[in-house]
Amino acid sequence: MRNSLLMLLFFGFVQASYAFAGINGISFYKKFSDIDKDIRNDQYGKVSAIVVINSKGQKLFEQYYGFTNKYTLNQISSVTKSITSIAVGICIDKGLIESIEKPIYIYFPEYEETFKKQPLFKQITIKHLLNQTTGLKWNEWLFPYNYASNSLIALLEEKKNWLDRFFSLSFDTIPGTKFNYNSLSSQVLAEIVSRVSGKPFNNFVDNHIFKPLRIENFHWDQYPNNPYPAWGGISLSTYDMAKIGLLLLNEGTFSGNYIVSSKWTNESSKLNIKIDSSTGYGLHWWILLENDKPAMYYAAGYGDQYVFVVPSKDIIVAISSKNFTDYRWPKSVIDLAKSIVKKI
Repeated sequence: MRNSLLMLLFFGFVQASYAFAGINGISFYKKFSDIDKDIRNDQYGKVSAIVVINSKGQKLFEQYYGFTNKYTLNQISSVTKSITSIAVGICIDKGLIESIEKPIYIYFPEYEETFKKQPLFKQITIKHLLNQTTGLKWNEWLFPYNYASNSLIALLEEKKNWLDRFFSLSFDTIPGTKFNYNSLSSQVLAEIVSRVSGKPFNNFVDNHIFKPLRIENFHWDQYPNNPYPAWGGISLSTYDMAKIGLLLLNEGTFSGNYIVSSKWTNESSKLNIKIDSSTGYGLHWWILLENDKPAMYYAAGYGDQYVFVVPSKDIIVAISSKNFTDYRWPKSVIDLAKSIVKKI
């Protein structure tokens, strides 16, 4: 009797957990059972949570693993960069930034001597910061993030002023010619947002992005001698991560309220640079390519944190993981997202 009762409770829980958007709970669970099995067998590493929502914000699928739940705050790492991009778009909408084609030197008069000594800095535009083509030497991808040789890790260990560090870098190429992922570019963007708005970057994000998206529970790391990081450091629940993608899917609105213009959401998620046959980059957003055409775009962070926006299916797929290592798992989390999208 006790076992029968437990089974009834279990299946009742499964039905409640997966009966979203009018889909039969048990059949929907079976549809994802193979994916769920692979996740539990660590085929994708240490996946913590998956949340799939549609353009109305309704949950189509929600599952948590290990000791996580819907309230757990996850370190979203460089998904933060895509939030920084939204902040820049809001400043453009407000007329605080005239254009992303504007050179960044006009916002940093205190570095005038640097610009005289190294004129190439005067060619860097806001767009170059957004699409990672500053031309500066920076080795963030040459070494894993748990190595001191990684440029970002070395920066954090130095505990120096991040702006000073950015404007002390030497050039590898002319700005606008080569993709080179550089987290310091996001920090310069944040400083521009702060200077034109007259508000600390973290306050600007909270007031103009988090509060309108009803994101109330979050954490933001702090570092010595610097403001809040714009390249990482934010922790959110997986559902709140999904809201960032929802804002893009709904062209800048949330629950009918305007947050950022559709012009910006379309521009920032558009293919700007092709990195390889399967990957492109927009303005602090990644683009997944299939047959040389954009299939979906996404925000991505170290440790396999992702927010996938899939316009063709009218859905968002948010995935949190704890893959904070350079180990290669049998399957990638991007492949996990593709599998989920195919089953929706």
